[in-house]
Amino acid sequence: MASGSDHSWQETLKKVVPCVVVLKVTSARSFDTESAGSSFATGFIVDKDKGLILTNRHVVKPGPITAEAVFLNREELPVYPLYRDPIHDFGFMRFDPGALRFMEVGEVPLDPKAAQVGIEIRVVGNDSGEKISILAGTLARLDRDAPTYSSRGFNDFNTFYLQAASGTKGGSSGSPVIDVQGRAIGLNAGSKTKTASAFFLPLDRVVRALEICKSCFEPGPSGSPGVWEAPDIPRGDLQATFLFKGFDEVKRLGVKSDTEAMVRNHKRQKVETVGMLVVDSRVPGGPSDGKLEPGDVLVEVNGKTVTHFIDLEDILDNNVGNEVSVSIVRGSEMLAYEIRVENLHEVTPNRFLELSGGSIHALSYQQARNFSTPTGQVYVADPGYMLSRAGITKHSVILSVKGKPTPDVETLAEVLSTIPKGSQVPVQYRVFSDRFRKRQSLIYVDRKWYGPPTVWLRDDAAGSWHQVNRYLFDEEKSRKELEAEAVHKTKKAKVAENQASNEGTGAGNGVRGNGKVPEDPKEIIAASLLLVDVEVPEVALADGVHSKSFTGNGVLVYQDETTGLVLVDRNTVAIGPCDIRLSFCAYPAELRGTVRFLHPLHNFALVSYDPRELNVDARKVIKPCTIVSEPPLSRGDKVVLVGLSGALRPTARDASVTNATAALSIVTAEIPRFHAVNEEVIELDQDFGTSFSGVLIDEDSSVRALWGSFSRQVAGEEREFCAGIHSYTFSSWVDKTVLYLKRLEKNSGQAQGKSIPVPVMNVEFNTLLLSKAANYGLSGEWIQRLADYDGERKQVLRVKSCVTGSNAKATLNEGDMVLAVNDKLVSSFYDIRRMIDAHCEGCNPLSFSDMEEVKDMKLTTFKDGKIQDVSFKLEVVDGLGTDRLLHWAGAQIQDSYRAVKERGFLPGNHGVYISRWHHGSPSHRYGMYALHWILEVNGRPTPNLNAFLEETAGLAHKSFVRVKLLHLDNKPKVITLRLDLRFWPTWELTLDHETGQWSREVIKSV
Repeated sequence: MASGSDHSWQETLKKVVPCVVVLKVTSARSFDTESAGSSFATGFIVDKDKGLILTNRHVVKPGPITAEAVFLNREELPVYPLYRDPIHDFGFMRFDPGALRFMEVGEVPLDPKAAQVGIEIRVVGNDSGEKISILAGTLARLDRDAPTYSSRGFNDFNTFYLQAASGTKGGSSGSPVIDVQGRAIGLNAGSKTKTASAFFLPLDRVVRALEICKSCFEPGPSGSPGVWEAPDIPRGDLQATFLFKGFDEVKRLGVKSDTEAMVRNHKRQKVETVGMLVVDSRVPGGPSDGKLEPGDVLVEVNGKTVTHFIDLEDILDNNVGNEVSVSIVRGSEMLAYEIRVENLHEVTPNRFLELSGGSIHALSYQQARNFSTPTGQVYVADPGYMLSRAGITKHSVILSVKGKPTPDVETLAEVLSTIPKGSQVPVQYRVFSDRFRKRQSLIYVDRKWYGPPTVWLRDDAAGSWHQVNRYLFDEEKSRKELEAEAVHKTKKAKVAENQASNEGTGAGNGVRGNGKVPEDPKEIIAASLLLVDVEVPEVALADGVHSKSFTGNGVLVYQDETTGLVLVDRNTVAIGPCDIRLSFCAYPAELRGTVRFLHPLHNFALVSYDPRELNVDARKVIKPCTIVSEPPLSRGDKVVLVGLSGALRPTARDASVTNATAALSIVTAEIPRFHAVNEEVIELDQDFGTSFSGVLIDEDSSVRALWGSFSRQVAGEEREFCAGIHSYTFSSWVDKTVLYLKRLEKNSGQAQGKSIPVPVMNVEFNTLLLSKAANYGLSGEWIQRLADYDGERKQVLRVKSCVTGSNAKATLNEGDMVLAVNDKLVSSFYDIRRMIDAHCEGCNPLSFSDMEEVKDMKLTTFKDGKIQDVSFKLEVVDGLGTDRLLHWAGAQIQDSYRAVKERGFLPGNHGVYISRWHHGSPSHRYGMYALHWILEVNGRPTPNLNAFLEETAGLAHKSFVRVKLLHLDNKPKVITLRLDLRFWPTWELTLDHETGQWSREVIKSV
């Protein structure tokens, strides 16, 4: 049989292909060098009786994963990680061979010595997402340097690689590289797409690891699966990286002729050596630090000449924890050192702290080598919400919290467990891009959006991870610490007081030391201005919100002893579930804010705070503004635009109103989200640009408009602009919100799950010039009446869209013109607002039932080519919008919110809407993405959240679920999804309407 013949390859592949499996791997959390996500790869069976699969380390991953193997006949079985090498790119997964029912599999033998330059090879695997792909090549090199994939990710080192021009791509990781006899001579690991070169890991150390893994299996009784123990594979290292250099290079580094001759005479496996190992780098604080240096040429280890990585690793693996004698050439000098051999498994983390959705663990050898820093530091693999809010990014190292050193994740968790929720504490950290300086920031301790800090530990025997400690808030320890801090602060205050009495008093609080009352309107309004910083946790990105962070200007519109109320635009406070910090211009104070009102149509929100958290000096200088809404601003009026810079400095500009009746029209975004509708805005002759918000005041410093920030999409890109929102738009809602909050103070516990009722028509209007209306058939008589009524606008209101499922949808059609309401002419959004207010005038402004029972309005419309009077029922919506978010299988689920309904379509039984999904979750793995409704679970309808919870309540961990989905574009699909209640439990966030606070409750988990 001729080697390499087509017939031979056909017979070989017939045996090998059934041994190759497609691996579907989902990383539940970011860990070490790997991010959370889902991917495809390849593996192949190396022990059919025990169910062992060989693949890459970057497939097995060091962190928590779930994985399935798809066999040639498309059977799917769960696979579990058993071992991943700390350095080299290989690992093992296991499956239960007895569970494979409909096919027999073989195994691929490993033969690293069969790798020879010039032999034909085949790479068999899942290439570019294909189920099975076979790529041919010729082995070109056996001594390629290990490839460098990333400066901040996993890289193999201290080994040679094989190289061939086979052009493998994504998904082929873990493929066997076989010769014509069906032996695996290498493991596919990576490639260069520009040169069609592929890199293969030699199997020398793989064979050793495989034999140890096999010994960890204890067969079970007949017909039952066996039991695995965690493999204990000795792996040693000096925490130094070596490269192979030719003799000409090492001679330039100082190797003398006699040393070269000695090394050349040392033949490894009867093959003449052509170079030596040279130190490329070493990890600070590691065993070789202070002994080995870059450029050192390795000669001997424990008296044996070492010129090959395999020989070096063999010595180190057999001397873990011991010292070895290392002889090197540095310059022209021969030196010898005793160096302790590090246990690689001890510098490869097997636990992590889950903190506010982030992952923190000991810095691994892999990353310590990448960043040239000592191992074991508290490393941020994923900052999560709490740390990212403080500006701490991935690849940072936490040094201390609240002045207490944090040498490990357990200490970090213990320190955080004593800090009350909502507190701000200093954290000291370092980032590797600026490694020589320590940084400080403030973290806001969060306990409402996420569960308590939890330490997870890897269990290689079970192939899973387990919670080993949950750090709940330690109230007693916290109380003692706070008491100690209070005593310390009291002592400092007394010292300061004594110094002040000795030196004489100064100018009061230092903010307005001259005691003068400001006369400039710009200075007066500055007492009411604030910066509003908003952060939205990833688990609360509801209602299609387009960012996690927002900053804008707010203005204080009300303050008494117990309540402060701030007006801000909805491009700053976009949704209810968020954290808000209020920074005052008049005094250096920062307070937490609570969302109290979000207008469903107009671009403003109201945020409350507790003035009792301000000191006496602050309350003296922080003052609410005066709002004047009538008469509205008109063209030519002089105003002053005032706002705050990011440094809390007031900035003002005199301006004139160029248009006070500009009808706003914002195109619906690709992802449904709030956009202002039925709103007339103010335009100025000059402002501060597209993103500088503030207020418009008159010469008496009264607020005439909110200069708000708006967001819209243009060709898929986010664009912002600013415009004035008339004070008549929000002034009455300020009064109603104050009334609501005062009622809550008086009648605590009676919020009854609702906030402030907002009567709406559920219609989005646009404006049509009267000159155009005639072309649509509107009579001259009506055109004249409307022109006489409103000579400035000369327009008619036209229905652009109606909210799906609303009364308006059943009464009006797109294109209908609304001419009058209750026999009174209307031609502007301002008129519509006045008519709704007048229609509900006799109602209790805080009573949903009163407004729901109000009689129908009479609309005079131009509809279907003729004038028609129609009866129209107003509807009432809650002024806080979405008040419940459910998390299931890593998807964020909610009821269809207003922006979704505005698109004009809802499924027949509605269903629950997916607004977000998380990387590494079952939703990610199986394609249950946002912009879909879940209509059915296992064939049972789920019209709302309660029905959905009922249908999913009995579903067990790791069970498969059939889910029927419908896209926003009315495209249905059905998927099956496997639950992972360990890392992706079912839980919900709910709003307490009385306090305005959100709370988290776990519904089902492992």
